[in-house]
Amino acid sequence: MKPYIAGLLVALGALGTPQAYAQSVDPGVSVVNNDKLQLNIYGRGQMMGTVENVPDTRASHNRVYLFLNEARVGFKGGYDDLFKYELQLDFGGESINGSNTDMSLMDAYADIPVKPLGENTVVKIGQMRVPYSREALTDTGYMEFTNRSVANMAAFQGRDYGLAIMGTKGNLTGTIGTFTGGGRNVPQRYLPENIGVPYMVARVGYNDGADDDIYHVMGIDRDLKRDTKAFYINAIYMQDTRIGHSTALGVHTIDDNVLIDSNFNPYLKQGDATAGTGTLCSAVTCERGNLFFIGTDGVIRHRIDESHSLQLEYEGNWGGYQNRFGVLHVASGRAQGEYTSGAFEIGLRYGILSMDDKAGFTANGNAAAPFNNTSFSRLIGGAAGAKGAYQYNANMGQAIHEITPSITWHIRGHNMKVVASLPIFLDAPLWIDNADGAYVFTDPTPSGAATLYTAQDSVLATPGNNTVRRTIPEGRMMFQFMF
Repeated sequence: MKPYIAGLLVALGALGTPQAYAQSVDPGVSVVNNDKLQLNIYGRGQMMGTVENVPDTRASHNRVYLFLNEARVGFKGGYDDLFKYELQLDFGGESINGSNTDMSLMDAYADIPVKPLGENTVVKIGQMRVPYSREALTDTGYMEFTNRSVANMAAFQGRDYGLAIMGTKGNLTGTIGTFTGGGRNVPQRYLPENIGVPYMVARVGYNDGADDDIYHVMGIDRDLKRDTKAFYINAIYMQDTRIGHSTALGVHTIDDNVLIDSNFNPYLKQGDATAGTGTLCSAVTCERGNLFFIGTDGVIRHRIDESHSLQLEYEGNWGGYQNRFGVLHVASGRAQGEYTSGAFEIGLRYGILSMDDKAGFTANGNAAAPFNNTSFSRLIGGAAGAKGAYQYNANMGQAIHEITPSITWHIRGHNMKVVASLPIFLDAPLWIDNADGAYVFTDPTPSGAATLYTAQDSVLATPGNNTVRRTIPEGRMMFQFMF
């Protein structure tokens, strides 16, 4: 282990640790509770209905959808004071089946006390949330909006497997972890490897009771007894690892953000023999890039009286990817507030996503145009580097804004509630398929397993299709039951 990493681990271990898992986030129902074993089971179901108005020349302007948004089951507890554990699986429409995503495992980790690093030090080992971004860490059963914001498309890191250490002293808390960078549920494949710098994540800050711990965050506190607050800074760094016929980031197939999605990052899968040829890199040609994210986020919760409270959140993130073929950046921000009155909450959220001008100039993951066309026009058909009749400039650097009012009716706390939101996306890209109709960038509509977002490549690879910017209003309503 490199000395600076070891030093950080020891420093966090000296702080001590918070509770191994959050009692108030998915506490579930006790099944076993004796001197040897503690086992709780919890579950959640979410039905989501969506209506939206999309300017479209081929399909209906008004669309109606109904989905099983989430169907999850989880287990948590402890064994003989040796470790705490959590296991969570999803069975709804969250994961898109593909080579690395056929499994439904979300969390599978143990919190192990390691007293040589501190009397109450906990090392986390397994598959878990990557500790970056408050919105990404917020448990979806405790949100007061039907979906995460457009800003989350840049900052989201999802889940990964690795190890981390978590510590706290008074109101100061922090964690540092190292992960694979390949995402969750990656099968065992023993391939040739040229290792870089592992995916390193740090999150440190101040928490006086707003959060149970760093890895378990609630969007709203329904039982606020006093004013609380929490503020964090986050950082990620990785030098990609070449493995097999690609790289760790290149095979990331679920929980993508736009910076590590080859549909929007034209440099991600390029190599010496492939740049400008219209083909992807292969076994020994993939260029290993460098990835970073930095950000800050926080929450303030103010108790007015027993039935009323005001809660405010903010978040800002900036990330980048570079290899010798090019540099790409992304920025995002979010601010939101909720006012609680008895069983009801009223919320308002603003989000912004600002991608690089060079983002989105790809052809099914192949980046010919950015290398051969200085205007960054998009080739549709024709040979690589040619200036054929079908070109476009999506201007992905133009910011996308979101304004979302929301209202929640807690029929019985978070265990049974109805959430209604009205997100309005300003200057949202539409991918126009002249045969099928328009696809909305901000909707999570994958094309295959390679991305969580609309793969514009499958649309724009056909001559005559194009892209435009429009304002897209949506109405969403979610019913949740949880135990």
